[in-house]
Amino acid sequence: MKLSTILIGAGALALGGYVFYDYNSADSKNARELKEIEQLAPDVKAPSCFPPGLNARLFAIAISRDQRLPADLENDQTRRGMIEHDCIRGNQPATVQRAVKALGEKAVPVYAEVLEKCPVVKDEYPVYACFALDALASAGGKDSVAAMEKALTNKEKARKNVYLGALYRLMMTPGWKTVPQLAAMLPAETEWKAKELMLEYIRNHKDVAAKGELEKAYAAEQDQQEKGLIKAALLELDNPGKCVMTDEGRAENGTCRYTCHDINRWFSIPKPANAKCLLVVDPPAEVQQQQTPPVNTASPAAPAAAKQ
Repeated sequence: MKLSTILIGAGALALGGYVFYDYNSADSKNARELKEIEQLAPDVKAPSCFPPGLNARLFAIAISRDQRLPADLENDQTRRGMIEHDCIRGNQPATVQRAVKALGEKAVPVYAEVLEKCPVVKDEYPVYACFALDALASAGGKDSVAAMEKALTNKEKARKNVYLGALYRLMMTPGWKTVPQLAAMLPAETEWKAKELMLEYIRNHKDVAAKGELEKAYAAEQDQQEKGLIKAALLELDNPGKCVMTDEGRAENGTCRYTCHDINRWFSIPKPANAKCLLVVDPPAEVQQQQTPPVNTASPAAPAAAKQ
């Protein structure tokens, strides 16, 4: 075989290998992914509050694919509940997460600008700032954390859900705050829903190191309901595996309702005559088969719903 033939064959193989490598490189995969996202909704344009550029348009397309269906939002009360839930806890934004992964860290300024500049109008959907929170939480990194921390400085009434959503996602960010640090934030927090989100996290991540800060928060708290929740967190630290009251045993409706946090169940018994409920009890042999609802700001307990 001629040398030239061998060289040509080797060159062809090398070229083919390069093409295969290039096709499967991260940049090539991301480029194809972004092209597919763009083709999902080619007619969608970025809202005026978005920064200019292709990255913002791709983010807008991803949002359009993750929005709830109009039929789900026809009822005013249901729409408000869904907006609140999605802003605070997110709504499985699969396409947004897909776009965030493909765009990489270079798109974080887009999400940060949308979070800061897009207006939030009462009961109006979609809330672009909340989708921006989903994107920032998915992107991660110090710039994303900084953008969400900046959102915590804005407590305007209209942006309350955004504030709560930023807090929730920051708490879910590894390394943001320890449990004792979060407990130390309770006395200065003025938004009751934020306190309940923080207490939900604290109760889910039992840390005896937080006991001192929780005791300070309990002593400083003026609201009866929040005081009861802080007391419950303290009781759970001192009584692992037990079921506790969250209202300090008052049981104003005549029923002692116990939360068994470790097994995510609750049960109720009649309140003793002329006495408070015991604050701590053992789980019964057969706990009612109903999960304990989390401290969910999208569907607060009846007493909490009266707060404004």
